[in-house]
Amino acid sequence: MHCTSLWLLLLLAVFSSRVAGRHLTQGTAGDRAASTTTASNMAAAASNMSGSVAAHTTGGSSSSAMASGVNNMTFIGYQDSAGLLAPELNPLLVAIQDRHLYNDSKTAVDLVLKESPAEVAAAYRNFTAQASDSGTNSTSSSNVNKEMLQAFVNQTMDPAGSDLIQCQAPDWQPNPPNFLLNLAAAAGNNTTGGDTNASDYRQFGLAVHGLWGLLCRQVSPNVSAAPELHSLLPLPNRTIVPGDRFRETYYWDSYWIIRGLLVSGMQDTAAGLIGNLMAMLERVGHVPNGARVYYLNRSQPPLLSAMVRSVYEASPGAAQLPLLRRALPLLIVEHHYWTNSPKAVKVRDTNGTVHSLSRYWAEWYQPRPESYREDAAQARNITGTSSTNNTRAAQLYHELASGAESGWDYSSRWFADNKTISTIRTTQIIPADLNAWLYQMERNIAWAANLTGNATTYDSFNSAAAARKKAIDALLWDDKAGMWRDGILLPFNSNTSSNTIQNSTNQVYSLTQNPGIFASNFVPLWTGMTQGDAQQGARVVQALQRSSLVGPSGIATTLYRTGQQWDYPNGWPPLQHMLIEGASQYGGAVGNTFARDLARIWVTMNMRVYNIDGHMHEKYDVSSPEGGFGGGGEYAPQVGFGWSNGVVLDLLARYF
Repeated sequence: MHCTSLWLLLLLAVFSSRVAGRHLTQGTAGDRAASTTTASNMAAAASNMSGSVAAHTTGGSSSSAMASGVNNMTFIGYQDSAGLLAPELNPLLVAIQDRHLYNDSKTAVDLVLKESPAEVAAAYRNFTAQASDSGTNSTSSSNVNKEMLQAFVNQTMDPAGSDLIQCQAPDWQPNPPNFLLNLAAAAGNNTTGGDTNASDYRQFGLAVHGLWGLLCRQVSPNVSAAPELHSLLPLPNRTIVPGDRFRETYYWDSYWIIRGLLVSGMQDTAAGLIGNLMAMLERVGHVPNGARVYYLNRSQPPLLSAMVRSVYEASPGAAQLPLLRRALPLLIVEHHYWTNSPKAVKVRDTNGTVHSLSRYWAEWYQPRPESYREDAAQARNITGTSSTNNTRAAQLYHELASGAESGWDYSSRWFADNKTISTIRTTQIIPADLNAWLYQMERNIAWAANLTGNATTYDSFNSAAAARKKAIDALLWDDKAGMWRDGILLPFNSNTSSNTIQNSTNQVYSLTQNPGIFASNFVPLWTGMTQGDAQQGARVVQALQRSSLVGPSGIATTLYRTGQQWDYPNGWPPLQHMLIEGASQYGGAVGNTFARDLARIWVTMNMRVYNIDGHMHEKYDVSSPEGGFGGGGEYAPQVGFGWSNGVVLDLLARYF
């Protein structure tokens, strides 16, 4: 196996120029006052370097660019963090993954070093030399069997997750006041419908509320004191994690966790989660996929502004204005990250008007550390090699990481043939939901600017939202079908790949709409894209009802059965929530009825599964009335589960 293919991490080769490694101190009034200037500086730095990604994707030169940058790589914003991802430990990490010490590739990169990377590297050289009886300072592990290697790892490292401390949030109460009062009032008269009574639903809600204690984590002080021992990033506040292998903070999961925390009366904890995300945004210029150094190369669906607004609106007033003032300049930085090249591209509509729309694009051209074996195997199957010196393999890794940035890892939505991952083309797609979320972000920034008295920013982002809506309407709305569709960027000619699209930052493209049926086609309803046009909103709901996505237990992610986890028959909690809430808010009478019915179907199924196996699951099989946990994808089904809990609690509070 080619050693350079194992991520001697390029992390943020482009982001290094994007944010110039700024370290920002948090917490003081002076810091908060200076944050607007900092945001402007970071945005300017990003603008100056917007075209630098071309060096990584220009034909055969991409591999040499990656190889030459390996020895000089840093984790921008977190230069001292590393853990087992330190470059000098690459031979050891290769050996751990090659010998399958752990069923999950992620476990290896979450291990905690007991000594510095240099000391562990020296110990490993001595260990392999003794195993080979060569007496030399060897790094070869050919004579080291799995049991020997496991013993060495146990001696030099602590388990994955040992740098996170289970905690209990101070604002958690076993039976909080005002919790699901709608169900408390209805208990005993069975007015909620379905196959159980209101008391059963409320007891289920209390059980889910109790799971926050199992998912509460505090980053160990050791992570800040000795960051070189950890891949985990330090965070200022307690956090609520998704659960199972997802033992750290994740970006878009946090939105639905926060919605559930607000139902549980845990507004301080919810605000703390936002503070954690803003702390990472402040340091690296975007919100990473998650709180690990190996996630710094990408983000996730941009929902931070929606989180800020949810917490503010749960208790609006002057007491919440400091949150808005702190968030506003940082949201502008995040907006810049998503709306400049290479994430943003120029697209011409049929009338000749040029618009700017955004796509997913991860700064990564190697196997993802947390999914190394899976990515390397895909590359070997598709290209014949896992080496990053192969341009096709490097491009595949880029597309896989960009697919992970979408949160939909993986789905037929990203596949040219709607069937096989070998045809993945994430960066060639202009996602309808991503651009709708950016429209929502622009409106939320204008809203926050208005509340904090910033008229210039208010006007600027209202204009940005109007321009994006015009672009979405012109390029991604399918009026005949009554839904939005992803756009597929058209190559310069029929013989070129998506690589050609990636290289020219000033190129104006055309696109064609993806005719596939995906739940994401309807997500723009949730972001307010039809606000003020009740007829259009009702049309979208009716199109969803006709789409065949609505199953006996919820909305399927797609109609394609590929074995990928973001495909049929899986239904995902975030999608249920967005489509229910969108239909309720903007779908008129038909939307209200649809939302109420679907909310009860989804919650009842979740409760039924919970009563059988005692777990809340990451995803569910919606193909039968009984439901069940979902499967597919590159890791085992997960339980816990942060966003599932949040969705159930919010639906119980609003639709029962």
